[in-house]
Amino acid sequence: MLCAGMIRGDLSEYNILLVADGPVIIDLPQAFDAACNNEAASMLKRDVDNLAAYFGRFAPQILTAGYGMEIWTLFEAGRLHVDAELTGRVEVDTGPVDLEGVLRELEETRLEEDARVWRQQEQSAAHAAR
Repeated sequence: MLCAGMIRGDLSEYNILLVADGPVIIDLPQAFDAACNNEAASMLKRDVDNLAAYFGRFAPQILTAGYGMEIWTLFEAGRLHVDAELTGRVEVDTGPVDLEGVLRELEETRLEEDARVWRQQEQSAAHAAR
């Protein structure tokens, strides 16, 4: 679902049917657009953890895997696709944050927005003068 930009929310083994073509997720009223929700990453992780807890009874090795984090990391990087081979491991960057770079980018964005607003005001004033 995340390849299509959606997260189920509250996914469990009870929301998955196995049909001839593979699994089908049902009962979707809680599904949402991952790009429009600040809690998307944690909700995806919760969904994956719910499934791991259930299926881990049959395959204990998935209980310690980090599939949710790996899937989200691939999604954020634009590299998630239906045939992505998952390992259950993800490397977390623990290096120092480039705070000056972040602040510089924020300032550049602010200046671009100021210029856009100024252009919009100029166009509105020119249009009103006609």
